[in-house]
Amino acid sequence: MTKIRVAARVLVVVAALVAVLGSEARAQGQVYTPQSAAGLTVSFQSEKMGGSRVLVFGEVRNNGGATYERVILLAEGLDDTGKVVSRGRGYVIGTVSPKGSGPFELRLLAAGTERRYRVQVESYQQVEN
Repeated sequence: MTKIRVAARVLVVVAALVAVLGSEARAQGQVYTPQSAAGLTVSFQSEKMGGSRVLVFGEVRNNGGATYERVILLAEGLDDTGKVVSRGRGYVIGTVSPKGSGPFELRLLAAGTERRYRVQVESYQQVEN
């Protein structure tokens, strides 16, 4: 066998190993971007802090049977027409266990035309048991 053929076979084997090992690493720590928040519900309040600051705080309640961590929330300020005029992201503190809740606090730089706010779960990671 020539050196080129041996090198080509080694490359094929290495590429296959990388593909297999790479797919296993991705499967262990998946982060989900939910279409529905998997039993996670958000309740919040907003409060003006000075001229251009808004504090949005509340909790995420877990109505499901799994534990979640790295829960990221998206808060948006909406004007009279429902257009997004301000936006901020933040984490829920700690993990959210089954039938439990986790607090959060987000600070937004307000545009000044906000009439209401909405907060939703943007992504989360399910804890492996």
